[in-house]
Amino acid sequence: MPITLLSSKQEQLHPCDQYTQLKRRFRDVGRLEAIGEILGRDFLTAMPDGAYRSRLNQIAYLYRRIHQDIINAEVRNLLDKALIHEDNHSADWDDWDRANLRAMAAVYDDHSLIDDDLMEHNAKVANEGRRCHRLAFENHDWDMARDHLRRVVDIERRVAEKKLKARGGEDLYDALLQDYCPGFSHSTIDKWFTGLEGEIKGLLPRIMERQSLSPEPIQLVDRYPADSQMWLNEEVLGLFGFDFERGGLYQTGHNPVEGGTPDDTRLVIKTVDTNNFLDSLKSVMHEAGHGLYIQGLPRKSWRYQPVAADLGSAMQESQALLVEMLIGRTHEFFEFLSPRLEGLFQTMRDPTLHPDNLCGIKTHVRTTVDRKRADEVTYFLHVLLRYRIERDLIEGRVEVDQLPELWTESSYDLLGIAPQDHGEGVLQDVHWFVAKFGYFPSYTLGHMMGAQFYKTMRQDLPDFFGLIKRGDFLPITAWLNKYVHSRGRLMNTDELMRDVTGKGPSPEFLISHFKERYLGEEIT
Repeated sequence: MPITLLSSKQEQLHPCDQYTQLKRRFRDVGRLEAIGEILGRDFLTAMPDGAYRSRLNQIAYLYRRIHQDIINAEVRNLLDKALIHEDNHSADWDDWDRANLRAMAAVYDDHSLIDDDLMEHNAKVANEGRRCHRLAFENHDWDMARDHLRRVVDIERRVAEKKLKARGGEDLYDALLQDYCPGFSHSTIDKWFTGLEGEIKGLLPRIMERQSLSPEPIQLVDRYPADSQMWLNEEVLGLFGFDFERGGLYQTGHNPVEGGTPDDTRLVIKTVDTNNFLDSLKSVMHEAGHGLYIQGLPRKSWRYQPVAADLGSAMQESQALLVEMLIGRTHEFFEFLSPRLEGLFQTMRDPTLHPDNLCGIKTHVRTTVDRKRADEVTYFLHVLLRYRIERDLIEGRVEVDQLPELWTESSYDLLGIAPQDHGEGVLQDVHWFVAKFGYFPSYTLGHMMGAQFYKTMRQDLPDFFGLIKRGDFLPITAWLNKYVHSRGRLMNTDELMRDVTGKGPSPEFLISHFKERYLGEEIT
């Protein structure tokens, strides 16, 4: 049977009729998931408070419906026949079709582990968590947070038990970890994190001694109007090639969130602080990395198909941290930004806005209780704290009631500083409230892979730092799109890293980056 070319690979007929049927079914699932993404963005930004309860039920039902469409018995039958066809007629299958079929099977297998009721309940509790976290954080209300977290941890343990029993793994936590960091085992992460902890604790005294030889940067003290900040944020997004015809930038009273679809990429940041434009800019740079990845996915050929999805949270964070921390904290970036800030904020020769000072603020290394304001080096210690606590929570070695005390002890042990209240401690992150157990390691894995891409990109783009200094970020985005974004799930993470950088994921590149940026050592 000849292949008939229609509008895209998604609509293209295939010699395997069962695979053609699967593409149509997953196209419809993808459409429903896109609706869910937009409902979620509206939930965070424009939704009136009075719609809260009904919106929760709408979102929960939608995810139940998606789940039912995926685990339909006919889908299993089609998958089995398509897999047999692939084995017997390999010439009919190109790399993209093979990858798409594998991704379909993986989606089916993941969903088949959870029943309809648990899927709907989990979706509802996760979305309730955003509001619960905001209220608990604003009011320092540990009692409210504790009651919600007990429910979430109970659900996540049940989910982990089902996943571990069905697909194996090292332990309950490993079963959840695979949802966010596919291909990275618990034991491998433990090994890498133990090594990183030793390396970073060895680097910190040297870095602090070196920076003590220079004056401390002047902190921002002026007032920076919200509309001016948002103008700046949108301009920076545009310089990186973010397509505002297919997306936008919004503020929320909740926490920032990654996501959206390639056709409707609504980046959401926390409401700007008029006393500190760098916080807002940092958040936008981070979400820019996510947004560029989403917009660069292979939507024209594979819209709504599993192969057109990203490679998971770790790869997502590699893109976000590459833009925010590795590119957005170079001296060249602030050389480009500084003169434009003086015009925007109507100030002349303000030493606070000098590139040396701005770069100094963003690269000054010191411990803090706040993960979101942590410097690039100690950021890992914040991730390590959360990783160890959430691992023990899921494994039952720790209970929710112990969290505030354990958080304070762990913070002091790792960072030498303790939170003064719950807002500085256990309530500062939204992740556990929305059932994202296993997500935190993706920040460090992403930082590692971002440093790996950063090194390779610098080799491939000889005028790399000149591009940044001129604000010409499009060649950087084009490189990322070619080697990462446009490939979707054509390869797994390890294969992609080896193809692009010549080596699988490794913490050595992150340590080399720290030594270069903060100690002046050359990367070889």
